[in-house]
Amino acid sequence: MKKKTHRLYALVVIILAVAILAVGILVLFYLQGIKVSGNEYCTDQEIADVIKKDKGSFNTIYVTAKYALGYGEKLPCLESMKVSMKNPWTLQIKVEEKPIVGYVKDGDRYFYFDKTGLVVDESGSLTEGLPSITGLEMKNVKLYQTLECENAGIFEEILKTSKEIKKYELGQVKIVCEGNQIFLEIGKVRVNLGSSVSSEQVAQIKPILEKLGDRAGTLHLEDYSESGSTITFDKEESPEEISEEK
Repeated sequence: MKKKTHRLYALVVIILAVAILAVGILVLFYLQGIKVSGNEYCTDQEIADVIKKDKGSFNTIYVTAKYALGYGEKLPCLESMKVSMKNPWTLQIKVEEKPIVGYVKDGDRYFYFDKTGLVVDESGSLTEGLPSITGLEMKNVKLYQTLECENAGIFEEILKTSKEIKKYELGQVKIVCEGNQIFLEIGKVRVNLGSSVSSEQVAQIKPILEKLGDRAGTLHLEDYSESGSTITFDKEESPEEISEEK
């Protein structure tokens, strides 16, 4: 009888200990704060809202384990998202956003897209230093939707152009599509890139603009290739040779 009493007592103690431990974990690791770093255009609140979607997200251990195992959800505008515990009740979120390569304007809203044409940010204000696109009828101009255009081929070339503009740091540029021709408007200079854009073409623009100074006109790069070609600049319908054939 005494053995049974001792066993029952031991079982009750174990159950109580487990219950106290469970309550302690729930209380100690109850999510009270989220610290976000690495974001520029995506807000802390948007990222926190994704974290809190899950029913079990009140517990920091659960959230950390879920993301460590690759089951955590992240916003489409993020390349990566790492979750850790700053302390038992606070999560530390480190994110890497998808780089923006350009934007389109629809009404009074600006839609910023990445290298694939995915709209990663929407705003009522303009971010300086990014190329804009005009001259194309766009579809799916919505946040987290991929931009679509009837002329898919020329749109691919424009996306390529946007990436090269960012790569060579040309700053505020307007990309204008006229038929199957792509033009860049940079200050007083209009650059003709033709219907197919290469990295070699875009690489020529910055040093040539430095040579041109304050002159206005059209820079012809539509026939330029690395193997050799002449670049001309039309100023008031007077062609001027910028570089000799290689």
